[in-house]
Amino acid sequence: MSQNRVIDPRAAERRRSLLIMIISAIVLIAVAAVVIIWAVNKDSDDTDAVGGSEVPTVVTKDGAIRVTKAPAGTDPAAVVTLIEDFQCPACHQFETSYGPTLAKLAENPNVAIDYKTITFLDNGGSTTKYSSRSANASLCVAEATGKDGDMSTWLKFHNLLFQNQPAEGGEGLSNAKLKELAKEAGAPDVNSCIDDKSYGQWLQQQNDAVVSDSSFAGTPTVKINGKKVELSTPEAFEAAVLAAASAPAQ
Repeated sequence: MSQNRVIDPRAAERRRSLLIMIISAIVLIAVAAVVIIWAVNKDSDDTDAVGGSEVPTVVTKDGAIRVTKAPAGTDPAAVVTLIEDFQCPACHQFETSYGPTLAKLAENPNVAIDYKTITFLDNGGSTTKYSSRSANASLCVAEATGKDGDMSTWLKFHNLLFQNQPAEGGEGLSNAKLKELAKEAGAPDVNSCIDDKSYGQWLQQQNDAVVSDSSFAGTPTVKINGKKVELSTPEAFEAAVLAAASAPAQ
């Protein structure tokens, strides 16, 4: 004798609800996995774009490359700090007008010229991150040639970069050209350092620290003993530096 099967609608509804919950959980897990994979890959891509994690050893405690005739281990009375970007047209103009004065001042053992290179013009439309590539090449040359405190080769490279400055917002000089200029300045083989952008992450941190300072108003920024200078003429600038250099110690 056959029996009619009675279906409990409440049980069926519970099964449907449970199935929906299981499917929803699976979907959420899959979405979370995709997001995590995307985030990891993005972080990896961003790190690759910024560059390597090498830390320069020839910079001052606040990240500057110092050019001075002061005896090793001493602090000159006058420290001129220059904040520059190698793709900054105004920096090129400053170097053209004030470069000879800076070179003269650097011969004074009571004076130090501290060059702080930042990379903020990477955000100004450059298609190849030239600001950070050139700044990294600068550190490559400094590390390869300036461990004894003699930054003369680095300074030649610094000057060559401004003499060959590309248009702001353009592609910038190629890595091949940066290597050529490094060789012209007298540096040894720094090709892999340039290609790997070895100091990229350090430069990013340096840039962020400088531009986040409330006193930063663009490049070039010029300071004497930490106080911002309003530039007028090379002669007036030289006089201000020499006055600081001859001032009694505080």
